[in-house]
Amino acid sequence: MTVRGVVGLVVPLLVALGACGSDDAGDDARPTPPAPVEDAPDDAVDDAAGDTADDPGAVDPDEGSDDAAAPVGGAGGTATLTLANGETFEFAGLLCALEPQMAAGSEILFNAVSYQDPGLDVTQFGDEGTITGVASISVYDADYDTLWEANSMFGSSVELTLDGNTIRGTGAFLPGGELTGEPVDGELVADC
Repeated sequence: MTVRGVVGLVVPLLVALGACGSDDAGDDARPTPPAPVEDAPDDAVDDAAGDTADDPGAVDPDEGSDDAAAPVGGAGGTATLTLANGETFEFAGLLCALEPQMAAGSEILFNAVSYQDPGLDVTQFGDEGTITGVASISVYDADYDTLWEANSMFGSSVELTLDGNTIRGTGAFLPGGELTGEPVDGELVADC
């Protein structure tokens, strides 16, 4: 696995760990996103949307500190990456965090991941923390080996924007995440 592959695996884990809470009330407890519910009663849908009136122990992400977990879309989002070499990747089951949050000591402005095969990780870091200003788009296989990656941390051009629930990105993608590979331009559209 390449260095970029390791970084590509670490970033989603940092985001996941940052979104997890602690049982210690003194810590910055963050609620975990609800699991997708099919054919749920109306009150379960309200609770998943943040209505915590029926559950006095629940944490409403709209209340409290700025460290509350960002809203996460259900596992229904989709994304498409189109490369200039003719390759196209489709992603389903997209999970998104679309508001700024702190995760493992770094500010993440927005993030989208799909853990299906192929997998996808799209992350835009903010200006606070140990990793700053980095934008990355990674595509990996079922063994978490990098197929294509555009990562500004390693000098690849990447531009990510968020418009409502849609993340758009362009970049120079390296095959296998290898720094010596021949870059291929690509365009990503992710609908959360």
